[in-house]
Parts: sequence; structure tokens; C-alpha cells
Amino acid sequence: MRMRLFLVAVLIAVTAAPIFAYSIYLKDGSRLIAGEKFRIEEDRAIIVLQNGTQTFIDLAEIDIPRTHEANKNRYGTAFVIEDGKLIEAPVTQVEQKQTLTDVSRNTGASPRTRAPATRASAAQAGPAADVQRTASGVVDLSVFPRAPYRNLEISAETSRFLRALGIDQFQIYQGTQAQRAFLEMTANSESSAFRGLEAAADTLLHLRNQYADQIEVLEVLLISSNRERAGQFVLTAETATDLAERSLDASTFFIENVQF
Repeated sequence: MRMRLFLVAVLIAVTAAPIFAYSIYLKDGSRLIAGEKFRIEEDRAIIVLQNGTQTFIDLAEIDIPRTHEANKNRYGTAFVIEDGKLIEAPVTQVEQKQTLTDVSRNTGASPRTRAPATRASAAQAGPAADVQRTASGVVDLSVFPRAPYRNLEISAETSRFLRALGIDQFQIYQGTQAQRAFLEMTANSESSAFRGLEAAADTLLHLRNQYADQIEVLEVLLISSNRERAGQFVLTAETATDLAERSLDASTFFIENVQF
């Protein structure tokens, strides 16, 4: 019953509230999703991501005219779920509708703790002994300190591969141990959660083929646009293979491997 209620809580109705974002377009054609307009310091653009993490890129990398055009009204960009699809559109007025917490309340389930916006800090190599843990004793990824993934080559390849799979709502951080990457993915519905898990499994196997001596595990946090935890997982080469080769379907994998 607990798991059933949890899965109900993950599901967001098609009338879910829009996901506010500030779209930053780069000259190479890619796009970053920020929580607000970037600010300029010397030759760098300081960017605050949707989860509150602050990062920066060279200002020269940004396609400023395109970025300005995409965000010319003060509300920026919004993403709305319609018929199970994530649709991007400029907005001028937004009405708050059903949230993940509302869904939980209506089913009688206790709403899960909202993950606070956490500023980047240095992730320590080795086991995380002094971080906050869940009731079951695992590291709580929703409040784990965010720090950029150390290996820029792996980080870039992860982003490229996920986008090739059609996944664009994610962030990559240093994991809880040196050879772990932490992947935070937006999931506003049951189907997007399962799709995200399958994409994460494919990504880990792809990275292991190229960087087997540098990355062993992919830690995954599924989170809604309203910062509600939708599940966290630890993908190893073995479990990723089971999921990628469909030895286990995504729903079964979710139930058997979600960490509380």
C-alpha cells in the first residue's frame, strides 16, 4: 500500500502547474535551463539553476540575441504538460493548479519532503559520512551538496548522450563518492520517471564503455518541477544492464530499487 500511494504521488495530472524557466541558448545550438536571468561578471555569465545551484560559463558562448528573444517577456519560458508531452511556450500569466503535494494529500499519503535549493559546495571524495540520510540510512540525494562533476569530459558526454535520447531536463553533479556521478532528472509523471530511469541506465553503460576506470556508479534523483522527491536510485553496471536490456521493465525496476 505504501508503494502504491508513493507511485500515485509521483503521478502529476495533465493540468499540472507550468515549470518556470529562463532559457539560455548557446552558440553551439544547445540550451541551458536557469531559474532566472543570468548576470554578467567580466567575461563570464553567472547562472543560477532551477534548484538554486550557481554556476558559470564564458559569456562568449551564449547566443545573446536568441536568448533575449526567447525570454523577452518578464515571465520567461514555461513548460506545460499536455497529453503526456512537455510543451515549451512563452507565458504572460500563470494560474497555479494541482501540485504533487495536492495529489498526495488527496490520496491520503503523506507528502514527501520538498528538496530545498542547495548551493554548490565541495563534494568530498570517498563515502559521505556526515551528510543527511533518509530513514532507511541511505544518503538523501535531495539535500546532498551540489558540486560540478569533476571530469568535464564525462560531464559533457553525459549531457550529449542524454539529449540524444530526448532528455533535456537534468543536471549533472559530483556523486557521493569519487567514481560516482549524480544525475538529477525532472519527472512530472509516472511515464517520464520510467523513461528517465531507462535513459539513465543507457547513459551509464555508454559511459562505462568509454570511461570504465573513471566512473562506476550513477546516482539518480527523480524530482518534480515543484522540487518534490519522486524517487532516488543507485545504478550499477549490473542493474543498468538489466534495465537497458529490458530484463526488468521500468515499473518493476522502480518498485524493487527505489530508495526511501
